[in-house]
Amino acid sequence: MSLGHHPVSMYMSRGLERAALDTPLQTAAAQLSSRQISALPIVDARGSVVGVLSRSDLVHHARLHGDAALAAQTCGHLMTQGPLVVEPTTPLRDAARIMMDHRIHRVFVVEAGALVGVLSTKDLSRAVLDARVETPLATIMTPAVATIRVDQPLSLAMEWLDRAQISGLIVVENEWPVGVFTQIEALAARGLAPATPIDELYDAALLCLPAETPVHRAAAQCWRMDVRRIVVSRARDFVGVVSGLDFAAVVAGA
Repeated sequence: MSLGHHPVSMYMSRGLERAALDTPLQTAAAQLSSRQISALPIVDARGSVVGVLSRSDLVHHARLHGDAALAAQTCGHLMTQGPLVVEPTTPLRDAARIMMDHRIHRVFVVEAGALVGVLSTKDLSRAVLDARVETPLATIMTPAVATIRVDQPLSLAMEWLDRAQISGLIVVENEWPVGVFTQIEALAARGLAPATPIDELYDAALLCLPAETPVHRAAAQCWRMDVRRIVVSRARDFVGVVSGLDFAAVVAGA
């Protein structure tokens, strides 16, 4: 069986975090930060998934209304209704295409109306690893790289994440990547002074790999080291970035 035809159940994660409609946004933010996940399924009293709340939603909301709004409102107020879902028997290829089409990093898995798991782009990287996809990184990377310097302020990073609708920035020093500033760091930075330099906030977990590296080897390092982004280099220049959605594209085309 080819990579794309495997069922979602082979790679989905079970026992996922969730929140209720009346869960305070502040509590949901703490869940996302402590587990380092990108979104929470919101369930009703019957356990059916009725919405999704993402880190991006919380970061944007806090930026517009202040941190006090997170304590005053609940998940039901801010969630996106009608989340995209798949079944355990859905082929990986179809689930990956949903992620690609909607630019999301996870789909929730339901069976007979009940939430049973989640399939994320990280799970798809494991599928790429298992399939030993030999395609070089250069063919799947995104060539445009959004960067921010270590000496630039938190306020600028928050503005770029929000306005550009991107999930992360590559942090650079002397024009070389040293880490990432993503929605995870943005959520953790709530309440800090806007002038706080990115140097005090970024995550140093970043891979730099040559453009000719086989995709499955890059996927192995992402999976085992829990790294969210790969900077692709060629002769000491960084020429692109690979994220979870790029692994989803590999599976979608398999």
